[in-house]
Amino acid sequence: MRPASEDDILAIVSRFFPTGHPSLLLDRGDDCAVLRPSGPLAVTTDVFAEDAHFRQRYFTPFDIGWKALAVNISDVGSSGAKPAGFSIGLTLTGKEDSVWLESFCQGMTALTDRFDLAISGGDLARSPLLNICVTAWGELPAELPRGLRRGVAQEGDIIFLAGSVGLARLGLTALEKTVSSEDVASTAEHWPAACAQHLRPMPLASEGMALGRFAVEHGLQDRIGLMDVSDGLARDLPRLLDRRKNGLGADIRIDANNIHPEVRLYCSQNGMDAASFAFMGGEDYALAATCPADAWPELEVLLSSFSVPCLRLGTVRRGPVTLNGKAPDSAGFDHFSA
Repeated sequence: MRPASEDDILAIVSRFFPTGHPSLLLDRGDDCAVLRPSGPLAVTTDVFAEDAHFRQRYFTPFDIGWKALAVNISDVGSSGAKPAGFSIGLTLTGKEDSVWLESFCQGMTALTDRFDLAISGGDLARSPLLNICVTAWGELPAELPRGLRRGVAQEGDIIFLAGSVGLARLGLTALEKTVSSEDVASTAEHWPAACAQHLRPMPLASEGMALGRFAVEHGLQDRIGLMDVSDGLARDLPRLLDRRKNGLGADIRIDANNIHPEVRLYCSQNGMDAASFAFMGGEDYALAATCPADAWPELEVLLSSFSVPCLRLGTVRRGPVTLNGKAPDSAGFDHFSA
């Protein structure tokens, strides 16, 4: 049954998200919520748009709710902040019934429960396409008031990665070829890790917070650089290094043994270079980072405790960004490129 009014939709949302939370001084339901920050806040906004970021042909409502929030939690975590809450702007088409809305909310609550997030409110409207805009915030330690950020690398710094790259690109590539629900099910069975990474990425917020604590404990607040990999390493590494401003680059080394088996299999079947495929990536939501060389041995010990694979990628130097000694095949994904 379709909700008959905006109030009916909000009633469904309220069943899944409590109005109050320790992060809020004034609960959801007024014109504005009032936050209760314990220190500096890291704030991010991401739009999750139908047919640009997802297709309902192979994204379930649960997947849509999950990923719309996950990409924001990833941004917050990549600053070293503890995710605390979010607000949501939601445009619905009018075709969504109560079952759809409940599943969408369940996808979000799977992450709000995991990260103990408040929902401060938002807005609701009708539109020809489904779009979700989430603004999320996280609390930074007082000793890390500007968070971990891009553009702090210097020549000789180590570049490293927490998480996998290439899987989400494979998931997208495979799912885009589907035309029916049977095709989607078969594809998810054939490429389970890749489809899961594309549909329901797990934000590495705990890992980002751990890197933030390490920076504070070692006095490296302005020397450890960090960002999440959303547009692929090829596009995001120059951003991490602030290459346009300082001309820094690196020769990135990715061995086939450090690439997920599904990616290696797909590339082998299609005559593609697995390292290049993974480097182009996209929507990986891994963490790319830089650190001073003398901090690397101790930091490497911390990385070994992470639940995701971690990899040293290279060393910062003057010059271009290359992959295994060669120029990358492309500059990576850009919404507005030709």
